[in-house]
Amino acid sequence: MADASLLRAHVTKRFGGLAALDAVSLTIGAGEVRGLIGPNGAGKTTLVNVLSGVLRPTAGSISFAGDEIAGSPPYRIARLGIRRTFQTLRIFPELSVLENVAVGYHAHTAAETWDALLGTRRAAREERLTRERAREALALVGLKADPDLPAGALAYGQQRLLEIARAVVAAPRLLLLDEPAAGMNPAECDHLLGLIRRLQQQGITLLVIEHRMDLITEACDRITVLSYGRNLAEGPPEVVHDGSRLTTLASGQDGTQAIAVDTTSASIARSRFSLNACRETSARAAAGRSGARRGASTASRRSWRLRGARASGRSAMSRRL
Repeated sequence: MADASLLRAHVTKRFGGLAALDAVSLTIGAGEVRGLIGPNGAGKTTLVNVLSGVLRPTAGSISFAGDEIAGSPPYRIARLGIRRTFQTLRIFPELSVLENVAVGYHAHTAAETWDALLGTRRAAREERLTRERAREALALVGLKADPDLPAGALAYGQQRLLEIARAVVAAPRLLLLDEPAAGMNPAECDHLLGLIRRLQQQGITLLVIEHRMDLITEACDRITVLSYGRNLAEGPPEVVHDGSRLTTLASGQDGTQAIAVDTTSASIARSRFSLNACRETSARAAAGRSGARRGASTASRRSWRLRGARASGRSAMSRRL
């Protein structure tokens, strides 16, 4: 039987004495949507950086469509068909929306600097093709903003879609999305879910890092859980999402992959995520900021009153003298 895996990785990444990835294994089938979850510091973004060539693995191998790419430069990996977005937005705010997307097609052009300076036919032909591809990518992600508008003028959710458009403009085989729903409202998340499904229907394989379990559960075929730089669990969303069934997951039942994990209550608790918990954390943070602002305002008023009293006292004393 032929191997349907598009990506096979078994990597270690160390920063000095810290093992950000400790023999992490990941296998993704062609056409699959794979979720990657775990607590902050679990190594999710580090894994994406290693897969995309931003970081070189300390040890291990990465096979993509039969090619060994571990340690390859990002431009070569991009040409092979792996594209990514970033946890924090990496757009060019001064460039137009269309120009931002066109940047993502640069690795597939052949015109040299002299072609652009002299305005050769090859440069003109590639310019037209790049703009056509950019407009198609904008239509695919559903970004209806004026293509000539500066990217910095877009709303945050639109900028997220712009970054995805830049990643898909070159028709990648594997798309790595690092927290694409961060900062999005519920309506934008619904749009993102539909976009992920459309990309999968077009034959694009996706690896999605996300903390919003409602999105991960609906969008992904399988989920991989990392904890402290190691594999913790892997299986269908309904199994991984239910922390009480991690023992069954580890035994390899329910059609899931058998993984040796520590299924103590503490490990299970660290592996469970919910949208409500994220909302509660955000609400507490907002309340804390509001309280801090009120406290600062009160302290400021008291300071001004004290200064006024001191000034009045000095004025009265000067009149007596």
